Amino acid sequence: MKCPACGHWNRASFPQCFKCGHPLARLGQPAPTPAEALKQTAPVPEEGPTHIQVDDFGNESVRDDKLDRLAQEMLSLHERKRRGEAKQRQLRSLGAERGFAPSGTQVSASARRNRFFADPGTFRRSQEALEREASPVDYDGFVDQPSYYALAGDDIHFNPRAVGSLQMPLPKRKRRRLFGWRRVLPFLAIALLVGVGLFSLYQFVLKPWLVQRQEAAITPQPVITASILDEMAAHTISIPAPEGAQIYIKELRKSYIVTGGYATFQVADYIWYELMEEVTEPSMEVELTPYIRTSSGEQRQMDSVRYTIDIPLSPITMLNPDVTRLEVSTPVYNIRFHVMQNSRVLINGEDYSSFVNTQSGFITYNADVQPVGDNIINISVRSQYYRENTVSINIYRAVQDIPLDLASTLDDESSNDSMTIHATTRAGATITVLSPHKNLDVSQLGSTGVFSFEAVFPKIGYNTVEIRADFPDKNPTTVKYDVYYLPSPDIYTRKAWALDSWGYPDLLANLTTRINNTQIYTFTGPVKEIVSNKPQLVLFDAADGSGSERLVMVENQTKTQWELGQRYRLYADAFGIYGNIPRLIARYTYKPKAP
Repeated sequence: MKCPACGHWNRASFPQCFKCGHPLARLGQPAPTPAEALKQTAPVPEEGPTHIQVDDFGNESVRDDKLDRLAQEMLSLHERKRRGEAKQRQLRSLGAERGFAPSGTQVSASARRNRFFADPGTFRRSQEALEREASPVDYDGFVDQPSYYALAGDDIHFNPRAVGSLQMPLPKRKRRRLFGWRRVLPFLAIALLVGVGLFSLYQFVLKPWLVQRQEAAITPQPVITASILDEMAAHTISIPAPEGAQIYIKELRKSYIVTGGYATFQVADYIWYELMEEVTEPSMEVELTPYIRTSSGEQRQMDSVRYTIDIPLSPITMLNPDVTRLEVSTPVYNIRFHVMQNSRVLINGEDYSSFVNTQSGFITYNADVQPVGDNIINISVRSQYYRENTVSINIYRAVQDIPLDLASTLDDESSNDSMTIHATTRAGATITVLSPHKNLDVSQLGSTGVFSFEAVFPKIGYNTVEIRADFPDKNPTTVKYDVYYLPSPDIYTRKAWALDSWGYPDLLANLTTRINNTQIYTFTGPVKEIVSNKPQLVLFDAADGSGSERLVMVENQTKTQWELGQRYRLYADAFGIYGNIPRLIARYTYKPKAP
């Protein structure tokens, strides 16, 4: 109950305010009980209760009383609960009179043996007993700081079974079995299927594989190794069998005796493809079929022996040219190469095999080179015990608007410093020799187009002869031809300077002058390092072990192939510089003198 003086809330049974002592009820009017207070409640008004508050300066202000508002809401809640309980009792009573069973989430749908709901008097008697046992409540549950609970109602200890007809006993919830045939049977079926699958996997897959693996580990397997037979590639095969048994090889038509637990024999690789006309694959899968014949005369087929063999290409060594594409100006180009004896040689489809054995495997072919651009020369070689090898050479000759052909007998090497050049062009054309020359003869140029001149070679090595033909309303034709000029040894070696302690620093100091004059040097020394093989570039020590090193880079254009660590006596001419050391081109190689 609220104190009218200070506004403090007190129990309804208190005669006076617990805080200020002001009487809570008038004389002759006792405090209402909680049940009477519930009956006096009404709906909560839209506007809350207000009170006038006076501050320290005497100013009055009208404010809402939150506690009064809260009290009204609580009274309204109690009123709704009371009406709801009355409505529920009325509905249960009506249902019991009509014989209907109660409904709700806590009510089981199973049938009862008693006739509790069939007798309406039973419900009324239990309700009257419940009301008699209910004790009055003198506290309405108000606190200064109320707490709200998730349970229905204001009291956390509210028990819905103690109100009205909810106190009646409800049937116990039917317990579900944890074990039973309906629950266990699916699991048993799944376990049975998994067991059958695992057993089948082991019986038909895993067990045969294990048995086969054990047998393979126990049973010796054939041993196949690469070997050489009559200087040709072969394979050595060892087949395991009982001691003393006889192994017959169907493909070889031979039998072998087992000694030491194996029948061992060699098979040359070429027997598998030597009779085949076309062999292009680099390897081949081969198979041997062995048969075993025991001492009792029994013969049965053994497991096949399979292995792979490599089929080598037929050897061919190109001597001229040593490249697969080149440019020429002559109508004929000389091609030279070397093959094995008894080889079959085809050049552009024409058979040259008859020249192989008569020339010790060296073939010389003069190819016609037309001024049409690319001239393709295909060389096909098939040697015994080898597969076919094909080499294609592209000889390029520029397209000519004015025909200009050098003589087919023209040589590309000269030991003299000049050489006569014969050529033919269109009659009436104008000829200009752009390279050093002398004695130009054009007396027959107007009638037959034939002319000649003497080419002059100003330097040792390759010199280019260049000729141009002109004709009215035609594009000029230019022909270039390289000639390798190398004087004979008696002339070349007489001009050599020693590359000693004086000549080496002089070459470094006057390198440009020595290169322009094609100065020739001679020295003896060991090979320190081979930088490349084509062309062969070698690092020599010109000091030959006496004093400090005098390193020289030398290009080999001699007929001798140099080897690492060997000593040679060389004659070479100045060519350039390699890093910070001079570079020479060797023309002649001799055996060195004894140190």
